[in-house]
Amino acid sequence: MARYINLLQREMIFAACARQNSITPIEEIWCVERMSVKVLKLGEVETTKALGGTLKRMFNPETAGTQHLTFSMGYFAPGEGLKLHIHPESEEVYYVVRGEGIVHLGDEKDSLPIDPDTAIYIPPGQIHGVENTGEDRLIICFFVAPGREKSVVP
Repeated sequence: MARYINLLQREMIFAACARQNSITPIEEIWCVERMSVKVLKLGEVETTKALGGTLKRMFNPETAGTQHLTFSMGYFAPGEGLKLHIHPESEEVYYVVRGEGIVHLGDEKDSLPIDPDTAIYIPPGQIHGVENTGEDRLIICFFVAPGREKSVVP
């Protein structure tokens, strides 16, 4: 037996999905159908400069309609990096794909060495930045959640 949902009900259900409230199975199916899978190729994404570094902003509200995360790739030549900054409300995970560097943490600029296959969790409000200390390009994946606010430079 099929259930039909009118437009107003759909909008109410979608709002509930966005708030992560509990919903019924039929509402959950509709929410999944409303969201669409996004596939991006790295070469198709515009390169930008931010906080002193070169980034490709892969998934965010503008590129993919994400609501609870952003995902970017950072590319740093030797000596380059990201300035110290803070995400007041967002968590961040760094995942090092290639190269070597240092993640600077806190007011004291504590240094944490990084190399391929290193992952680092950074809680909201933590001052952090990264620097390429190697001889090759440093490539890092940045996962920020929810990632709605602008980075703050202290």
